Amino acid sequence: MQFARLCEALDAARSTSSRNAKVSAIASALEIAAASGVGPLRTAVRVALGDLARLGMGWRALSGALAARLGETDDTRIIEASRRLGDLGDAAEELISQRTPQDAKEPLSLADVQTMVDGLRTASSRARRAALVTTALGRSSALEAKFLVKALSGELRIGAAPGVVLLAIASAFHSDEADVRRAYGLVADLAEVSVLAFEKRLAEANVVPGRALAFMLATPIETVKSPIDFSLLVAEEKLDGVRAQVHVHGVPRQVTIFARGLERVTESFPEVAEAFAAFATDLVLDGEILSIAADGRPRPFQALQARLNRKKPSPELRSEVPVCFVAFDVLVRGDTVLVDKPWHERRLQLEEVARELGLSIKETATVTDQTTLDAEFDRARKNGNEGLVLKRRDAPYEAGKRGQSWLKVKKATATLDVVVTAAEQGHGNRAAVISDYTFAVWKDDALVDVGKAYSGLTDAEIDTLSRHFTASTIEQRGGWRKVVPDVVLEVGFDGIQRSDRHPSGFSLRFPRILKIRTDKTAEECDTLETVEALFRAQVASGHREDAAPPIAERASKAKTKVAPSSQLSLFEAEVTPERTSKHPRR
Repeated sequence: MQFARLCEALDAARSTSSRNAKVSAIASALEIAAASGVGPLRTAVRVALGDLARLGMGWRALSGALAARLGETDDTRIIEASRRLGDLGDAAEELISQRTPQDAKEPLSLADVQTMVDGLRTASSRARRAALVTTALGRSSALEAKFLVKALSGELRIGAAPGVVLLAIASAFHSDEADVRRAYGLVADLAEVSVLAFEKRLAEANVVPGRALAFMLATPIETVKSPIDFSLLVAEEKLDGVRAQVHVHGVPRQVTIFARGLERVTESFPEVAEAFAAFATDLVLDGEILSIAADGRPRPFQALQARLNRKKPSPELRSEVPVCFVAFDVLVRGDTVLVDKPWHERRLQLEEVARELGLSIKETATVTDQTTLDAEFDRARKNGNEGLVLKRRDAPYEAGKRGQSWLKVKKATATLDVVVTAAEQGHGNRAAVISDYTFAVWKDDALVDVGKAYSGLTDAEIDTLSRHFTASTIEQRGGWRKVVPDVVLEVGFDGIQRSDRHPSGFSLRFPRILKIRTDKTAEECDTLETVEALFRAQVASGHREDAAPPIAERASKAKTKVAPSSQLSLFEAEVTPERTSKHPRR
């Protein structure tokens, strides 16, 4: 299949706001790709999802490859066009289309794109990586170059979120949507799911030890509209760590740890891997990695951050920030896959595994009504945990699903009135609107950022803000815009922590937008003093630590990376201090 055919489908998907039209355009391209074989089909799915961005091609490398494609000695024109159009892929299309006459060349195929991808995965030098992209661009038309650069740079933004591509797979290969969703949960790779659907083998999808599967997720209890049947539920304390899967597999025995984003983190937590190294049979556990104090009690998530994204942590860091794995579900034991078994059967299996390994597992409690639920919640908070997760005793493990079988019980710390300082183009079905907002509070007469939110508003409200921020843009880089600080939001959040990501020195955890405050001006927003007071309340309640970072962390500060927010858990403060008074600013 020619790469141009997929690009035409992506362009059609990009130009419409209709979800059905996006699905139809992508499904048509997948059908054609499959006719060329499963290799081109896998590549088509990965391009449509924007997965090529994971190959790590930076802007400078891509602009250099594009300059070589254009026969230019520097990237001056590319930089100018990219700034003007706001996107390197759009710049590639414009500049290549201006060349006259157009270069004659053999059409680029999906197989050629896959060859480039395979080469980028194994290339050991920047020069080799640049050469691979330059070769592909050298055979690309303006449209092909546009989408090749967008896919590699992470700026695809066509509204083809995994949910859209999943529906396209179901449509292209006449498969039941529920079957495709189940397979995706168990395989966690839509490219492989597309092959299973094409070959009519979706029923073969299953958990394989050593290969990540999607995590089952909990729904916040405040969003549940139907009555809660307490007789079906059991309560577990919600821990403040990193969600993880531990897989014991292979011959000889291997231990692989997957984080929430399904990336391998085995080397980051060697003591967890060591604890399972002697287990004799296949095993897949779901649970939480926690930082622990000398007395064995869990520490707040803040302490664990020193270990995140650290490959091969030093003995010093391991000693200062020891971790352990607490399991709360077992998905495979020996030759038996347990995901379709009810929770109560999986729990019995987990308890047996715990006895064999001396493993820590979550305790459970019975809740019979709102009163006992409140009592268990208070107990969890006193134990230093976030809240509760309620689980149906009769529910299977629904990989990748956020349903009613698991309910998350938490309480927000407080709210803040903040002003938006920057806004970004969204992703998936929000790719055509500006839906991600960075916000700030006042520090004296300056605004300092404290967080970013993208949830809580209606589509109509997002459309209104999109138009406003488009008109009030001060500076633009790609999908990011610095905007006039005149929009006030009320945000709720689940905690505050110290952070060097924002000039305020703090970051809100899981902020969500409660409302647009059209009744307030930017001058009336909250202050950094308020944020600091809320943080101090958390420290006083034991749900946050306010100590200097560990020695090992300080020694390698320049190398510290912040983990993706999707991997992080948090605490809430139990005390909400009064807001400090606000004063007018000029």
